[in-house]
Amino acid sequence: MSWEQVESRDLSKKYEEQKEDFLFVDVRTEEEYEAGHIPAATYHIPHEEMVNRYTELVEYQDKPILLICRSGVRSEIAAQILADKGFTRLYNLKGGMLEWSGPVK
Repeated sequence: MSWEQVESRDLSKKYEEQKEDFLFVDVRTEEEYEAGHIPAATYHIPHEEMVNRYTELVEYQDKPILLICRSGVRSEIAAQILADKGFTRLYNLKGGMLEWSGPVK
């Protein structure tokens, strides 16, 4: 596996202290994103578009990138795509938005 897991429940509790530690990238559908997302998730690239849009993240390649979806499955797919493109500082929000209890915008 080319990425690390970050427990959604843990990050929810430490969000204020750790929100600057990652580039938050939401990979859910447009409808899911609009219905509510983590405030720091200013990047929204649906996982099925990642293979064509990963270049939008290249300037952040050296920053830890946290990928977010509903449950943690689509974000793993996105993580693998980014890993295949040479990204090395990847994190998956394990449990996704289903287990997120932090702020939602």
